[in-house]
Amino acid sequence: MTIELSVILVADRFETIRQTVGHLSAQTARDRLELVVVTPSAQELALDETACAGFGAVRVVEAEGEAIDLPRLRAAGIRSASAPAVLLGETHSFPAAKALEALIEAHREPWAGVGLVICNGNPKTMASWTNLYLDYGAWADPCPAGVVTDIPTHNGSFKRALLVDCGERLAELLRYSDGINEALRARGGRFYLEPRARTFHVNVSRLSSWFLERAAAGRAYAGARSVGWPRWRRALYAGGSPLIPLIRGRRVFRDIRRTHRSSELLPRIVPALAIGLTVSALGELAGYLAGPGRAPRLIGEMELHRMPHVRRGDPITPVPEQ
Repeated sequence: MTIELSVILVADRFETIRQTVGHLSAQTARDRLELVVVTPSAQELALDETACAGFGAVRVVEAEGEAIDLPRLRAAGIRSASAPAVLLGETHSFPAAKALEALIEAHREPWAGVGLVICNGNPKTMASWTNLYLDYGAWADPCPAGVVTDIPTHNGSFKRALLVDCGERLAELLRYSDGINEALRARGGRFYLEPRARTFHVNVSRLSSWFLERAAAGRAYAGARSVGWPRWRRALYAGGSPLIPLIRGRRVFRDIRRTHRSSELLPRIVPALAIGLTVSALGELAGYLAGPGRAPRLIGEMELHRMPHVRRGDPITPVPEQ
């Protein structure tokens, strides 16, 4: 059977990705998938070969650096993958059983990238819904099929050759969706959203972690975005940071209406959304003025080990077959 899609997962040990691998193993296209696990140490990873049985191929890639440096390790995994398309998976994002078959079909067309529709994997709290709409609002379930301006790096799939052609810049371009999307668009790349490809994303909902994540995400984004900027431009964007809650808030309300969840979420989401937007804006202010600091490390840890940051009593939604 021909390998058509490589799924890139970063892990420090196998337990970190066991649940994700379980959902990948349930894929209808499992025998056409290559599972690429990138880790700083194959010995410490301790791959469970039984759990990985049935895939078209399994590859463990040792890469220098810490596992929380997801972009760097993902870049190493992309270079080592063998399929024509790659999916950048997550430890806390669980695709429905037919999702990757739909991705494979979409990638037979000349799209530079194909996005999945993002469903809420732990929908009991407004903190979780706030994170979903702030991070994935444009791709939140439901979404129509069609051409889109960009797709998220996390849970995004791309033609491998186009990513490899980015050379040494690849890891930095993968840090934020803006980077890799702009790079591929500049080369004529186009993106498509495939609504049959649904993944259930588990969001931070433990309140102490939630505050920290929103602040760190804002600071890491602004710090990375403004690398190389002159001081006057950093100051200009820092001065405009109070407008961020208004601009992003408007987008969130638009996406809530688009996904037909107004009656479900409004007005209950408003307090959490207002707090999340304000904390994120303060993080961006710090990022423009003082750089990213330790924010990328904090975000990397929460991305790699998500479950400790989910509120106790906030159940994970069972992933349906379709």
